[in-house]
Amino acid sequence: MDTNTAKSAIFDSIRRNLAESLPFDEIYNEHKVNRPQDEIIEIFDNSRSKSSLAEIFRENLRSIGANCEIVEDKSKAVSFIQTRINEKKLKKIAVSDAGLIGEIVGLLEFAGDFIRNASKEVLFETDLGITSAQFGIAETGTLVIESDKEFNRLASLVPPIHICVLEAEKIHQTLGEVLQELEKDLSRSVTFITGQSRTSDIELTLALGVHGPAELHVILIEKKI
Repeated sequence: MDTNTAKSAIFDSIRRNLAESLPFDEIYNEHKVNRPQDEIIEIFDNSRSKSSLAEIFRENLRSIGANCEIVEDKSKAVSFIQTRINEKKLKKIAVSDAGLIGEIVGLLEFAGDFIRNASKEVLFETDLGITSAQFGIAETGTLVIESDKEFNRLASLVPPIHICVLEAEKIHQTLGEVLQELEKDLSRSVTFITGQSRTSDIELTLALGVHGPAELHVILIEKKI
């Protein structure tokens, strides 16, 4: 097939699919309502408590297949992680240098290796990555990790399982609020994580864990540490 024939085939396909979509466009327009500005529902407002934001964050994260638990304090977070380690019989765990993670790691019973400042090569051999995060975004269930405040952030991106421990007080309502916070002291790199790794081919077949963690567990600690 020459170039001109290929182009014609592509455009014919586009025209055909656009024509087939017209009935659906008409249905959409029938149900579309132009509401007055004063009738628009405000999903988020400044009166929401941190506990309610934690609940919204958890539900949005669970809706995309990740796991999120709200615990009372640090000891409960340790218990959750200890259970995951025992269940999966892990051998190598990469950890970030966040102070909170250091405290938690010190309370875990683990016969394997905790690896700090792991190189890229070593990270691919680890079973689990444990990090904190600087912010959470309630409206999308997104974690935000700043490279200047948490090294090694790759512990959240390479191992097949990622556990993130986050204080509930660090959850904000929207991306806009978090961006305002980031601008105050912008890191060289900022990572936004929403759920586990996802990859989809041209046929929209979804695969998990191809380019990162297949499992994401977020532990939200209610009490200020």
